[in-house]
Amino acid sequence: MSPSAPNLLPNASFEETADGLPVSWTCHAPRPEIAPTFRADSRFARSGQHSLCIDGEGKAGVAGWATARCSGIQAGGIYELSAYFRGEDIADLHESIWVKLAWLRDPTDERSRVAYPYATAQEGEWWRLSDRFLAPEGTTLAEVSLGLRHAPQGRVWWDDVSLRQVPAPPARRFRLATAYLPQDQRNPEGWRQVIQQAGEGRADALCLGELAQIVAPEDDPHPTVPGRATEVLGNFARRYSMLIIVSLPDWQGPLRYNTAVIIARDGRIVGTYRKTHLPQSEVEEGTTPGATFPVFDTDIGRVGLQICYDHFFPEVTRSLAVQGAEIIFTPIMGDGRSDGQAYEAVARARALDNSVFYVTSIRDPGRSLIVDPTGAILADSAGRPGVVFAEVDLDAPHYEPWLSVPGYAEFRRLWPKERRPVIYRELTGRP
Repeated sequence: MSPSAPNLLPNASFEETADGLPVSWTCHAPRPEIAPTFRADSRFARSGQHSLCIDGEGKAGVAGWATARCSGIQAGGIYELSAYFRGEDIADLHESIWVKLAWLRDPTDERSRVAYPYATAQEGEWWRLSDRFLAPEGTTLAEVSLGLRHAPQGRVWWDDVSLRQVPAPPARRFRLATAYLPQDQRNPEGWRQVIQQAGEGRADALCLGELAQIVAPEDDPHPTVPGRATEVLGNFARRYSMLIIVSLPDWQGPLRYNTAVIIARDGRIVGTYRKTHLPQSEVEEGTTPGATFPVFDTDIGRVGLQICYDHFFPEVTRSLAVQGAEIIFTPIMGDGRSDGQAYEAVARARALDNSVFYVTSIRDPGRSLIVDPTGAILADSAGRPGVVFAEVDLDAPHYEPWLSVPGYAEFRRLWPKERRPVIYRELTGRP
């Protein structure tokens, strides 16, 4: 499929008009008393002479959208949806301006599969909303909606909307691995055997535990990152062409951190994260907390890191997910709450709530886990020392019946748009 494939949407620049409205687009609102006004407008136009204007007209609770359908969709194809907009008197573009894509099996389909593009980029005086989507099995039609909501004094102009088939990207299927070792085996020899097992099992990425003893303490009493441990891990990473994720003690001058690292396939360090949430025991040992939540682009996707007690705080995973993390690795010493039941519940909830793959390597209760974005456990060490594996597809769709839409949706395509950070002030503890 050529990148210059035709735009499937009709009248996508709103140049054809009739009775002041764009042809081929229908206007909708939940009720007349909160309906905005719609018009083909020549005040602003990104191209041509017209745009579509949706005007709140001062109505409290305003909500409305314009919709167009197109045929010629090939199930299994990849499509890019793009829409340009500019707003006026809108306090929060994220909150008030939206585009919805619905995949339909036929013109009467009432259980469509729905997604929102939410990647925005400013281009001059216009903003562009865009994303790429896989057309689900059975799809023959697509419906695109352009909306304004909850901005009584606001108005938005839409122009140059497109839906085009694009070449399928390379598959992003990987073999993840995680390890469990009981306390008496958590020594350099034990961890090296685990790494060898993962490498011989053709893992693309391996998660090791918290403060893993890669080098004997007497050989490196004040370890650093980078340092001797990352050197050893780098050699293994190169040997097996495998990413290695682990938490290590990290002395930087007088300060001691608990630092997670990502070692790339070529042995380089491509990411580090300093544990931000310290239990009192670590504070009393003199550990210093980190203060940022970085994410890292790797050849297995966009990766976030957590360490142990961070797992107890939902804000950490969400902070990584809002930056686009697709896999979150969590080396963790233990979670003994509710005889281990809380640990499983939290791991599954973090994955589900943030639509991420969630990988833990834990000592107690001995259940290192790989969890998928639906909260399903793909691999569980179940107290057996060694490595467990899971094959994952980062681009696999996860459509499920969803309250937010009259049909099916992928939560990963909903929550980044439907969350409302503007009203979450209490979470920061600040005014």
